[in-house]
Amino acid sequence: MTGRDWLVITGARSAIGRCVAQGWQARGGRVLGLSRYPDLSGTDRVLAADLSAPEAAAAALSELLEETGIIPRGFVHAAGVVFADEALNTTVDERRRMLSVNLEAAFTLMTALAGRTAAPASFVLISSVDAMRAPGAGPAAVYGAAKAGLEALVRHLAVEWGMQGIRINAIRPGPMAGGMGICRDPASYAARTADRRLPTPEEVGDAALFLLGAGARGITGQILAVDHGFGLAY
Repeated sequence: MTGRDWLVITGARSAIGRCVAQGWQARGGRVLGLSRYPDLSGTDRVLAADLSAPEAAAAALSELLEETGIIPRGFVHAAGVVFADEALNTTVDERRRMLSVNLEAAFTLMTALAGRTAAPASFVLISSVDAMRAPGAGPAAVYGAAKAGLEALVRHLAVEWGMQGIRINAIRPGPMAGGMGICRDPASYAARTADRRLPTPEEVGDAALFLLGAGARGITGQILAVDHGFGLAY
C-alpha cells in the first residue's frame, strides 16, 4: 500500500467503520468518508452524502472522483440503520430507510465505483447475523432482509466484476454488545459462542482490513463470519 491508495468508506463514525479507517491509515493509505456529518474525524477527506438518498450519494461520489482524480483501491460499506421493532409496527419511512441505507446505498455506490477503481480492488460489505437468523429480542425483519440482500450482492457482483479486477466479500458479525440495539442481553448471546465471548468492533475491523489486502487476493464472493463460533454448539 502507498499513500496514494484511497479507501472509500461509509459509516466511518461507527465503531467498526472507525477501526477500518484507522487501520487503513496506519498502513499508509488515505480515507474518503461518505457522511451526513461534515465534521467527520479520522478521515482524510469527507463527502457530504445522505445514504437514505442513494442515487444522489452515488452521483456526488462520481463527481468528486472526476474532479479530484482520486482512484480508490477499496470500498467498505459499514453504514447501517436499524429500527428494532416488530414488522407490524415498522413504519413505511423506517422500512424505506433501512432498505436505502443498508442495501440500496451499497449497490449504487459500488456501481458508481466499478469503473473508477485501481485494479486490483477490493469491496467489503458489513452484513449481520440477522441475514441468517431471527433474533429472539428486538425483531427487525426488514433489517435482516436488507443484510441478506447484501450477501446476495456479494455473490452476484463478484462474478460480474471479477474480470475487472474487483473482489467483493462481506463480513457477517455475530451479536455485538453495544451494537445497533439488537443485542439486548449480551450474556445470553455470549453463552452460545465457542469461547463465551462476543465479537468486538476491532475484530470485525481487522477482518475487513484482511479482505481489503493482498493476503486475501484469492478470496471473492465469500461471507466471512466473525462471531466466535456463535451457534455452533447445540
